[in-house]
Amino acid sequence: MVKPSMCTRSGQFENNKLQSNLFLQKLSANNYSEELNQLIDSYKSNNKATQIISKIDEQFKKITDDINTSLIDDSDEIKCCRDINYYIDLVSAIVKSSKILPKHIQDNLISHVEQKWNEVPKVKHIDECKGKIDLDSISKRCILKQLHDLVEDKNFIRGFPDEYEKYLIEKWSKIIAYTNIFYGNLFIKIENDSMGIIGPYSDILNSTDYICDAGSRKLNLDDITISTDIDSLINTISLEKISANDSNRECYNKTYIDMLKKKTSDIQRVNNHLSIGIALLGFTLILIFLYKFSPLGSLLRRFAKKKIEIDENMNEEEISELYDNSENERQYISYNSVSQ
Repeated sequence: MVKPSMCTRSGQFENNKLQSNLFLQKLSANNYSEELNQLIDSYKSNNKATQIISKIDEQFKKITDDINTSLIDDSDEIKCCRDINYYIDLVSAIVKSSKILPKHIQDNLISHVEQKWNEVPKVKHIDECKGKIDLDSISKRCILKQLHDLVEDKNFIRGFPDEYEKYLIEKWSKIIAYTNIFYGNLFIKIENDSMGIIGPYSDILNSTDYICDAGSRKLNLDDITISTDIDSLINTISLEKISANDSNRECYNKTYIDMLKKKTSDIQRVNNHLSIGIALLGFTLILIFLYKFSPLGSLLRRFAKKKIEIDENMNEEEISELYDNSENERQYISYNSVSQ
C-alpha cells in the first residue's frame, strides 16, 4: 500500500492526495455529480440514456486504473472494496434521486453500474466485496467508510481542518440528500468495545471529530445501527460493550456518554429499589421464623393465646352482665305496668 502523505499547513489541500482516495484519485464527487446531473437533465430532450452510461463507464475506467496502479497486496482489498462501493452508492444516489428519469431507466442504470464489479481488477474476493443496494446497507457502508477515511486522512485534517470539512460536505451531500428523501431525520448508533457514538447521520458524515484508530479497525457493519427514532437507539445502548480501559475519549461522543450515564443511573435506581424490597422481605421472613420456631416465638404465642382467653372471658362476663341488666329492666317494666 502507498504510504500516507504527511501534510502541513505550508502545502496545499488537494483531494487526490488524500490517503482515503487511494483508489478514487480521479473522482471529485462534487464535479462528477454535476456532470452526471447535466446528462440526466439532457434525457428530457433526447430520451436517451447512452450518454449517462458512457459517463459511468468513463469514470469507472479511471477507478480501475487507480486500482491497477495502487493495489499492491491483499491488505489493500478491503479498502478497495469500500471505495468501489462508495462510487456505486454515489451513482445510485444521483440516479435514484432524479425526478426526470423514468423508473425503468433508473433500474437499468443501477443494474449497469452494478455489473462493473465484474471488471474490478486484482480483487480476489469480489463476492465478499459487493454490498447490498438497499438504503439501510448504503447508510451503514457510508458510516464505515467515513470512520476509516478519517483515520487515513488524519494528517491532512490537522493541516487543513476547514478545507477537509468542506471536502466532506461535497463528498457526502448527494448520498445524504438521497437518504433524506426516504428517511428524513436519520440517526446512527456506533457501538463496540472501543467506540460509542450516537448522533444524526448527516452530522457524523460531515464531522472530523471521530478519528478512532483502534475503534475503526475493530468496526464492522453489525456494530452500526440506524433508526429514525433516536430514543430506540438510546434504549439499546449496551453496558457490556463499554471498555473500562479505553482512554481514547474521541471514540465516545457526548450524547453517547450522557445516555450511558443516564442508563447506568436508571439501572442503579432499580437495583436500589430491589435491594430495599429484598431487605424488607428478608426481615419479614426472619420475624416469621422467630415467631414459629424460636423460644421467643413460643412465648409470644402463649402470650397471644392467653390474651385471647382473657378477652373471651371478659366478653362472656360483659355479655352475661348485659343479659342480667336486660332481665332486671324487663322485670322493672313489668312491675310498673302491674302497679298502674
